[in-house]
Amino acid sequence: MNSGRKDGLWFFLFLLLVGGLAWGQNYFINVMAILKGSIYDLKRESMILEQQAKEQMRQIEIYKKAIASLEKYQLGIPQNEVDFYAWVQQELTRNGVRSNVVKPVASPDGRSGVQIDFEGPYYSFVRTLADWRNLKVAVRVSSVTLNSVDDVNAKGVAVIQSVLKK
Repeated sequence: MNSGRKDGLWFFLFLLLVGGLAWGQNYFINVMAILKGSIYDLKRESMILEQQAKEQMRQIEIYKKAIASLEKYQLGIPQNEVDFYAWVQQELTRNGVRSNVVKPVASPDGRSGVQIDFEGPYYSFVRTLADWRNLKVAVRVSSVTLNSVDDVNAKGVAVIQSVLKK
């Protein structure tokens, strides 16, 4: 019986070893499946974050371009009334509009105002209004009176203001 007991004990230990190996294999397969799922989730999250980073870099480039274009379009402030009058008159002359009278008008403190009695082609004056708006200085057309002379020409009075440097 001694030999039978020994064989039974060895058989039991063998079964225990096989059962332990089977359990260990099952345990490690489950751990591997969990880790593979984690790796998949991390890869997906990494791809999402890379896409977000690319999008943010693209937006940063757009903002940089917008800021660069805004920096190019900075309004200046006339040094004195003579500069201001000259810029206003230059646009009239360039567009073929004759200014009959150019005289200063009362304006709030820190501003300069000029009243211009003009005459010329209607569309040239409209173009002059657009050109005044596009000057590289802060200009405000505070009033315009326009009357028809004939089918093509018009005459009127415009009051324009700007801020002066102190």
